[in-house]
Amino acid sequence: MDSIEEVRRKTDIVDLISQYVTLKKSGRNFKALCPFHDEKTPSFMVSAERQIFKCFGCQEGGDAFAFLMKKEAMEFGEALRYLADKAGIELKQYQPTQNQKHKEKLLAINHLASEYYHYLLNQHKSGTKAIQYLLKRGISKTSIKTFKLGFAPLTWEGLAKYLHNKKGYSLEELEAAGLSIKGEKGFYDRFRGRVMFTLFDLRSRVVGFAGRVMEKDPKEAKYINTPETEIYHKSQVLYGLETTKEAIKKANKAVVVEGELDAISSYQAGVKNVVAIKGSALTEQQIDLLKRFTDNLALALDADAAGDAAARRGIELAEAAGMNIRIINLKYGKDPDECAQHSSRLWKDSVDQAVPIYDYLIASAKKRFGTDSPEGKRQISEEVARVLATISNQVVKAHYIKKLAEVLEVGEAAVAAEVDRQAKGVVLGQPASPIKPVQTREEKIQDYVLALLIQAEVGIEKLVKLVEAKWFSEGAAKKVIEVLLEWAKAGKDWNVGKFVAGLPAELTATVDTAYLTDLSGSQADDLTVEISRSMGELKNLRLKQQLTDISARLKEAEAAKDKNQIAKLQSQFVATQALVSSRN
Repeated sequence: MDSIEEVRRKTDIVDLISQYVTLKKSGRNFKALCPFHDEKTPSFMVSAERQIFKCFGCQEGGDAFAFLMKKEAMEFGEALRYLADKAGIELKQYQPTQNQKHKEKLLAINHLASEYYHYLLNQHKSGTKAIQYLLKRGISKTSIKTFKLGFAPLTWEGLAKYLHNKKGYSLEELEAAGLSIKGEKGFYDRFRGRVMFTLFDLRSRVVGFAGRVMEKDPKEAKYINTPETEIYHKSQVLYGLETTKEAIKKANKAVVVEGELDAISSYQAGVKNVVAIKGSALTEQQIDLLKRFTDNLALALDADAAGDAAARRGIELAEAAGMNIRIINLKYGKDPDECAQHSSRLWKDSVDQAVPIYDYLIASAKKRFGTDSPEGKRQISEEVARVLATISNQVVKAHYIKKLAEVLEVGEAAVAAEVDRQAKGVVLGQPASPIKPVQTREEKIQDYVLALLIQAEVGIEKLVKLVEAKWFSEGAAKKVIEVLLEWAKAGKDWNVGKFVAGLPAELTATVDTAYLTDLSGSQADDLTVEISRSMGELKNLRLKQQLTDISARLKEAEAAKDKNQIAKLQSQFVATQALVSSRN
């Protein structure tokens, strides 16, 4: 067995995909909302026996490798090594690409940088001032360890000398990792004289850093972050998620704050289901990360104009992704850090008493635009109506239409009309649903019969004899049926894995689809009856189609006055019609 097959055999696709979506048992398979496109009715199926998945909405499918490559934008080699590491398998044959080797080198550099910063903060005299600053800010030594905080000394080449001279990495590689900057006189450290916050991805790999000054300096930016690199993308990182994801899952809610200190103080105060965003608004990628653990968000963003704007941008994206959103109004202080440091009880109360998104949006718009002028009322109505238009529950929508009408001091009909107008446009940038292939009734029956056979646990050798391949239209389903008939004729014991192993590669996907088809809503208690009934309907459809075809050819023959062809076709028409009549 080669290493790829060994990794595949030791990987449980159900466990893997369960880290991203909630799988529910559906017959012998599992069902979930698709992680690759927005849908309200589950069409994503996973098979533990076949170790495959398929979405019947967007048509994505494959094995564990394919899932990771699609979901995490991994190359095959990255997916292989990730699963091999989880399975404890040493890869001896597979060689990573140059691009993969480069990314791994950048990750190794960042890891060493994190160890360097952490050591200086906790065990070197140069970090004394920084540790005192953090302790004064209320950050405990336990949190310093948990979140791997560090200190970058006020030197031009401290980190570069350590990584270049002692660890052998080139200065160009340090620049590629975002740790060094090339100036007129050579390379120098990007982070100097700052408390360092280590940025991890969901797999706990160090991908970047944020450095914060300890004293206000008009010449220095408060924060400096790792620039965009091959391994760090600001829009794809949530600070603290690698540490707090289990707490988020347990609470079924993510508290979203704006800064690293906000997140750490919240964690210390007992609200551990917290993450911090990098930037001014939630991104689609960050929302996608959070949806792996919960559909419920509580946003605690700055209460100034910028905070309002950030909240509204993130809200629009989260709403489009189907998340339930509440807004936290602080009971003390200007931000969660100040509130949590002042009183853990007040911070917990702030989180527990978060208000529904729509109440927040109405209050926010009223505060910013005012209701003293027609222009202000117009701005409020346009901003809020755009969000109200997305509410699917009509009772909830009616409630907020009434509330907005009261705030604007206008009739409900006027607000409802504006909501309807907004609903006709493109609302909140929601992505279009994937276009499902349009199947004829005949194709649906063929696929259904094949699924009944493939998923039959016993007696398939008898069931397949109820099926006549001649009634199937030309295509993959018919070819699989023909192979099944040969399998039954040979008297082989049924095993779907062995059956697939003997198929041509182009037919494997057809069997996988049949195996993952959700039969939970069908009337398939008695497979003999159900297959016979379905084959009867298929024959009727095929015969009626044959009548249509014969009629068309008969008209052509009559137009050409071809007496022999006319007689032949008339005879075929009568015989086919008799078959139809005998079946009805």
